[in-house]
Amino acid sequence: MIVVSLVKKVAKEWSHVTLVEKRIKEAKVPSMPEMGEDSDPGASLMNLMKKMYQDGDDDMKKTIAKAWTESQEKQRSNVVDL
Repeated sequence: MIVVSLVKKVAKEWSHVTLVEKRIKEAKVPSMPEMGEDSDPGASLMNLMKKMYQDGDDDMKKTIAKAWTESQEKQRSNVVDL
């Protein structure tokens, strides 16, 4: 077994150790949409979902599309049952 210990020569705080950590810290953090007191909660939710879809990766887009499709199918089946 080999143990390697590193000591910083200059007392400086590291922001990251690996390249992956650096990319995560530098990544754009999605901001929450503004919600005013007089704004419609449904519209705010739709704006949030749109932003998540636009900024998301392929898996996120598939998940949102699947959830929306299942929701629409459920609404249609409830209308038919009435």
